[in-house]
Amino acid sequence: MSPTKKRLSRDDWTEAALDAMADQGAAGINVEELARTLGTTKGSFYHHFENRRALLDAALERWEALIRADIEAASDVVDPTDRLIELALSGATAKLNGFVDLALAASMDDPSVAASVKRANEERLQALDSVFADLGVKSAEQRTHSIQALASYLGLFQLQHMTGERFSGEQLRDLVVRTATAAID
Repeated sequence: MSPTKKRLSRDDWTEAALDAMADQGAAGINVEELARTLGTTKGSFYHHFENRRALLDAALERWEALIRADIEAASDVVDPTDRLIELALSGATAKLNGFVDLALAASMDDPSVAASVKRANEERLQALDSVFADLGVKSAEQRTHSIQALASYLGLFQLQHMTGERFSGEQLRDLVVRTATAAID
């Protein structure tokens, strides 16, 4: 008798697509490979999604929702310095961190990916603008500070990608905190 297989949900497929997207961008969402990874058939996929595009869109929506949740959690922090650090750390330590951004950057020719990345980064920048406003940065300079902060965060992941070395969790935390506090000074 064969073991009973767990019935996969739409969320199971979406999470698997997110994992693939983190490694390979939009190109990583291959239905046959995902089915093998999940130990199922393409029939399970078609039970939940009309086509690959629908899965890609669901994965991008989930990615944006995770970013939004991190921003909302950080917004509960009262002290603006601590909020900036929390905002930076939430993305740095999450399952879907700056490596997803790098992978998606390679897929920007896809209009859905480009629109999703643009929305996510605008939400990040607005949250950063708010923090810098609360820190007393002049309104004319807030966006510049926000862009520098986001670029520094993404740069930490680009550096790891280019060198092939990975920062430990502690190293990454220290670098993110130093970058965030330097942005305040």
